[in-house]
Amino acid sequence: MTHILVTTDGSELGHLALPHARALADALHAGLTVLSVVLDDTMLVGEFAYIPPVSGPDERARVQATEADLAERLPGAAVRAELARGRHTTRAILDVAAELKPDLIVMGTHGRSGVVRALLGSVAEGVAHHAPAPVLLVRAGQPVTAWAVPGALDVPAGLPSGPVA
Repeated sequence: MTHILVTTDGSELGHLALPHARALADALHAGLTVLSVVLDDTMLVGEFAYIPPVSGPDERARVQATEADLAERLPGAAVRAELARGRHTTRAILDVAAELKPDLIVMGTHGRSGVVRALLGSVAEGVAHHAPAPVLLVRAGQPVTAWAVPGALDVPAGLPSGPVA
């Protein structure tokens, strides 16, 4: 595994996936890209009025603010920040994943179920079903795991080591 993509929407839930992705990237010596999706606010107002999307200097300022936030949240990590724009968060994440070809996508999830999920939908569920790579979903309150890397764990005395027949 050489590249992990982690998504965040800027919320505290979105940021919950960051330490999980970093721990895994550190354990596997993988690159880490953090993707923020900005919903396209281009819209028609009234019959013919048009409000253009934020772009140029404003978008560069958002990327710089994201990079500064990541440096504070993940000190010492080599992280690449990506900003995607789209009308649908799920589609934007899938488009970036298709372009970057990560080995793993890490996302936070609210863990909604039942009627609430049916009405609101689930970005994490949409990505998990259509992603070009495996998806690790991190639920709110899930502790960061010390990821086990093959060969990194000692086998207790008396237990067989090697492949199991």
